[in-house]
Amino acid sequence: MELRPAIPPRILVVDDEAGFRELCGDLLADSGYAVDAVDNGAAAMELLAAHPFHLVLTDINMPVMDGLTFLKTAKVKFPQVEIILMTAFGGLQSALEALRHGAYDYITKPFTRDALLATVGRCLEKQRLAMELRRVQDQLIEKEKLAALGSVSGWLAHRMRNPLNVILMCAQYLKARFSDQDERREVVMAIEDKGKALERMTHDFIRFSRTYEPRFRPENLGALVEEVLAAADSGVRMSGVTVTRALDAELPPVPLDKELVSEVLGYLIDNAVEAMGGPGTLTVRARVEGEDAAIQVGNTGAPIPTDIRPRLFEPFFTTKERGTGLGLAISRRVVESHGGTLVLLDLPETTFEIRLPLRREGRP
Repeated sequence: MELRPAIPPRILVVDDEAGFRELCGDLLADSGYAVDAVDNGAAAMELLAAHPFHLVLTDINMPVMDGLTFLKTAKVKFPQVEIILMTAFGGLQSALEALRHGAYDYITKPFTRDALLATVGRCLEKQRLAMELRRVQDQLIEKEKLAALGSVSGWLAHRMRNPLNVILMCAQYLKARFSDQDERREVVMAIEDKGKALERMTHDFIRFSRTYEPRFRPENLGALVEEVLAAADSGVRMSGVTVTRALDAELPPVPLDKELVSEVLGYLIDNAVEAMGGPGTLTVRARVEGEDAAIQVGNTGAPIPTDIRPRLFEPFFTTKERGTGLGLAISRRVVESHGGTLVLLDLPETTFEIRLPLRREGRP
């Protein structure tokens, strides 16, 4: 049985011969592709501007706009779309010109069903591999950037730590010598407050620069969630937030570093409570999905704006006045060190999901 992708590749057939256009479209549709068809290059350009396509199969000799003109124009405006040229009047010169202008391949009519599908299959596979290569390259570049950023952050944090300790010690020394009515005490308290804020930033910088090496042990995920919720209980109740639990009763042991995962979960819960800014509902779910354990933390606060969502996990990106923008970046690094993922789900309720593999590679 042939396995077809959930979303089939979309192909555009361009040919001024109605019979051939329909035949070609039927062959491709029968093989699981989504197919559109038009009779000239100008109409094809309009369709490409309106809809995304993976591949265009186009005749060369057509009215209004011929295939070579279409190829040259389309490759400038839609460089990601692959194009295969078809003609009943094949020749080396036109084939070379087609390839020189970016065509994936050149096939001569008449061709068999197998020849058509083989060419289309090779083209789409090449496109898939190119996309995968770009994705891997982007990941490697991002990891190199994060590693460099982590090194700088760690160096800066360690250089800041000693001066900050001296500032805070001096502030505490002076505060003890001024009465509550003395205006100078307020100045010293302001110094202490800003010093503590910098101390928190330094702590975040050091955490971000760390290399996380989890100490794996099989843990009861339900119990871990309950422990974290219990630790956050006073802050949750003071904010007027109601907690809703949806924890599967039969959760298997999950290999994880309890301290690290508890820290991430606690951060997500605190973040959710802060995002609501008052009464609301905090929902925590834990269940098994396939080969993973999934923990979701959702809240009924204002939705995260669409333009901000793609940047949430960027180091130092924050919308908070006193935030460092490292909380989610650190949390993602911790989860990824477990072989898992941390994402913001596309749901009406703001929901972050941690996924952890139920099995470590090479171990049960």
